[in-house]
Amino acid sequence: QGSDGEIFFGVSDRYSKPMLSLRRPLVGVALLFLSHFAVIVSGIDNGLGQTPPRGWRSWNTFDCTSDPRIIHDKDMRGAMRAVLDSSRSVGGKPLRLKDLGFSWISMDDGWQQCNCSTRQDEDPTLPKCSVDECIGGKCTWHNKVTGLPMVNLHRFPDMHSLVEYGHSLGLKVGGYLNTCICMEHQPTTHYEQDVVWFLAMGFDGVKIDSCGNSVNVSRFAELFNKSGKAVRIENCHNGVPDPKTGFCPMNMYRSGGDISADFGSILGEAYSTLPYNDRADPLSRPGCWAYPDMMQVGNFNGAEPQRTDEERSHFGLWSIVSSPLILGFNMTDRDTMDRVWPIITNQ
Repeated sequence: QGSDGEIFFGVSDRYSKPMLSLRRPLVGVALLFLSHFAVIVSGIDNGLGQTPPRGWRSWNTFDCTSDPRIIHDKDMRGAMRAVLDSSRSVGGKPLRLKDLGFSWISMDDGWQQCNCSTRQDEDPTLPKCSVDECIGGKCTWHNKVTGLPMVNLHRFPDMHSLVEYGHSLGLKVGGYLNTCICMEHQPTTHYEQDVVWFLAMGFDGVKIDSCGNSVNVSRFAELFNKSGKAVRIENCHNGVPDPKTGFCPMNMYRSGGDISADFGSILGEAYSTLPYNDRADPLSRPGCWAYPDMMQVGNFNGAEPQRTDEERSHFGLWSIVSSPLILGFNMTDRDTMDRVWPIITNQ
């Protein structure tokens, strides 16, 4: 427990289930206290994220708040094609976002098939479930027989084909686990089944959220590493590196709360990285980056020139704190892409 009353969690060993924190502070998020290990390790052994990752993730555009904002196969494919568009230039030379390092296209929540109809995933064919019922163990996105994840086949008829399409374009494709729309609090966890399915689909990276009960990132990291495939791990609110040993079982970790397209939110998220950067031995470092959140560049409203000034400042702040640069606007909207192109290409 922190000095200001924040409740942190501990992990008794690499295969135990952490206790959930009672609340999530903006800056002092839960710590992974693993200092009792005899061997001190500095980070996940996958060789990824040696520079702050760049790419795109779906949530800030497809947050499931309405039908047009529910992620589908076509939306992922559209984002993949968008980073290969060479119709714009930098310094008079045609360039694609992929050429600038934005080569990871990742989905967020909404791909799974829940056994309940929930607030952000209404389905009249399923029983209606409240948040309390989900927390009470009624909701699941795993097959009750095999334990494997269930995909919403209406939205993603062939997940493996989608991932292979991204690979055919020379891109990396990221997925998402421990979903928040179908909050799963079953008596059992599904670490092994999630990893088996994830690898079978061919994903290159994973965002592990904190809304279910499979929140032991160390265990996920160990299972992925044992597979022999390097999988980039993004930890969303399940802990930060141990300040005593530097142990970091992920390549990037959320340092603050959920971002919004508001400059006050942007400032707060940028400041959330200070406890990890402003140290003699920074906890935000190659292979293990503090991450304020996905960027909202391209999603701001308001009059010009304030909108562009705030979005440019937002992009600059993320660069200053060495944050991963993960775009979150609709990259298939050509007008928006034209507007923010000078910002995200640093012109």
